[in-house]
Amino acid sequence: MDANSRKIMGLVSEMNMRFVVPVYQRPYSWGETQCVQLWDDILSTGRKRGSAHFTGSIVTIQDGSMSEQGVTPLLLIDGQQRITTIMLLLIALARYAERHADKDLPFSRDEIVQGGYLTNRFRTGEDHYKLTLSKTDRAFYQALVDSVEAGGDAAPASSDPTSRLSRNLALFEARVEALDDVASVWAGLQRLEVVSIALAQGFDDPQVIFESMNSTGKDLSTADLVRNFVLMGYPVAEQGELYRTYWRPIEETLGVVGSSYDDAFDDFIRCYLTVANAPELFTDRDAYPAFKRHVLSRGYAEGDRMKVFALRLRRFAGYYAAAVRGAFAGDDEITDALRRIGWLDVPAAVPLLMELLDGYERKDFSRESLLEMLCTLESYLFRRAVCDCEGSALAAFLPSLAARVSATREEEGNVAQVLVAALLNEEGTSRRFPSDEEFAHALRTRDMFGFAGTHYLLARVEDEANAGALEELMAGSWGVEHVLPVGALKMDEWREALGDDPERAYEEHLGALGNLVLTDAGFDLQECALYAKLGRLRPAGRLAMWEGVEGATIWGGDAIAARTEALAAQALAIWQLPQLSDEDRRAYRALGRAATAAGATFADLFAAGVVEMDDVLVSANLMYAGRATVTSTGKIMLANGEMFDDPTAAYERFLGTVGAAAGGLNGWLYWRRGEGGPTLDELRLRL
Repeated sequence: MDANSRKIMGLVSEMNMRFVVPVYQRPYSWGETQCVQLWDDILSTGRKRGSAHFTGSIVTIQDGSMSEQGVTPLLLIDGQQRITTIMLLLIALARYAERHADKDLPFSRDEIVQGGYLTNRFRTGEDHYKLTLSKTDRAFYQALVDSVEAGGDAAPASSDPTSRLSRNLALFEARVEALDDVASVWAGLQRLEVVSIALAQGFDDPQVIFESMNSTGKDLSTADLVRNFVLMGYPVAEQGELYRTYWRPIEETLGVVGSSYDDAFDDFIRCYLTVANAPELFTDRDAYPAFKRHVLSRGYAEGDRMKVFALRLRRFAGYYAAAVRGAFAGDDEITDALRRIGWLDVPAAVPLLMELLDGYERKDFSRESLLEMLCTLESYLFRRAVCDCEGSALAAFLPSLAARVSATREEEGNVAQVLVAALLNEEGTSRRFPSDEEFAHALRTRDMFGFAGTHYLLARVEDEANAGALEELMAGSWGVEHVLPVGALKMDEWREALGDDPERAYEEHLGALGNLVLTDAGFDLQECALYAKLGRLRPAGRLAMWEGVEGATIWGGDAIAARTEALAAQALAIWQLPQLSDEDRRAYRALGRAATAAGATFADLFAAGVVEMDDVLVSANLMYAGRATVTSTGKIMLANGEMFDDPTAAYERFLGTVGAAAGGLNGWLYWRRGEGGPTLDELRLRL
């Protein structure tokens, strides 16, 4: 590693070099806040004679190559955002100088264009540009530089006014144009200082540097760190192909672009880790360290196995996308079931859905079992929402269900029955599956107009009568409205319909389920007669839910109560309570207690003395005989000397060494302590 203090303009303008943003780096992402901060620093520095301003570090590494034109590419490990932003400011200054050729300026367009700041003047192709961005930013940035070289203020043909490059360039151009002392911007740029850190390939670890050096600008997201960790371990010459072949398909599967990328990818990684390590939970801060532990402990960083891991990530990205977007390719029934769960908006359910989809894809259970479990999960979540059960209780509970499902899959048990038993056995707790009595009582008595799920309830009831209506009714043009209007007590007609105690009846029935309908009308009439109200709310197409409402000549407490009972009965039939015998529930209760041991690690067994140094682990697979040894530090060492923290990672690698397929086997079940001894899973359950 070579570190030196440098003027950033001198670093940028060095001859026969160019900065290259690696494919694993995030796209240009600075917004107005970061640009304005840099602008203020530059302006302040330029207005103070003799001052300088330190603006962090620029970390580069040579890829060991030089082009035929003699240009050396420097990979930007840290500093992409600042370098790119300074280049945009230089473009803004070049355009300003051309527009104001009559002004006495300390810089000119020709100096900026030909002086080595934006281009290597006598080089062509990629070597011509002093900065090569990654991904979709590259072509547009190069077009910007080309337009400055050509002269004039015309935007490139590929101009996208919504891109960060376009917006930040426009910001700088507006600020430069508004200044009286533009020379201070140029002076400030000349005085910006950085620590230039040049890494030596093969000696310095760019990933470690990358993780520790991002101290200015926008914080790195989990997506940034994960992508860099996966791709940076490969030689520079292979990174582009690896990104296109293995990583880009993950991004395409997730369907994330632009500003939504980090949030969606970060959430996917948290969900993936929850599935892989259930029932352990992960926060934003924990996700990347947990990801590294997961990869390293399972040996995915060894040899060429990161590609295998990328394929696994892509598979689970597909499950995540299906769960979040409610779309399962090639199966309309599964898609409908996922979409119904999605409308309930319970993010904690996503890891469990991913586990179920993986089980189905791996043929651990049938399509009918998957549909049964999805319907059960929908009933569970919706009943809890209607009964106003504690939502926070699901944050840890649903991932624990993923752990039970995983354990049952490995033991080739009945996953659907285990899931039902796990839900029913929470009776009497904050995680309970509401009974028919509790569900019906809530439907009859709670304020359903103020309940966010009423729209879905009415649409789902309608869909039972008119198949296919659900999708349309959940669209934005439809909403929930009262039949008995909010202003009813101001009108004699309604007071008479409400009976002897209209105030009490109004309070009891205004927000009742039976008084609510779906309508595509733009607004509700709050003070009007019944015929006017129905005329306004009635949709153009006939809905089954309007039966009992449409032809009514009087709409009071009795009519509302009767309709509430009818809708409650329909809801009970749609969102049913699953049935399981007491005997099966007791049996699965014991299994559920055992499944919680899945959170124990091999290190826990070693720390508790359940396994000790020099213990021999024997393969329980009769087709593939093999041994491993427990080391003094509590790791599993294979015969070839490779060491692992996790039994599954160790067993997968062992199978690879004997030429067997490594996918899908749980090492806890396939390693025994000694010949004929207990499996590690049995030891874990004892612990």
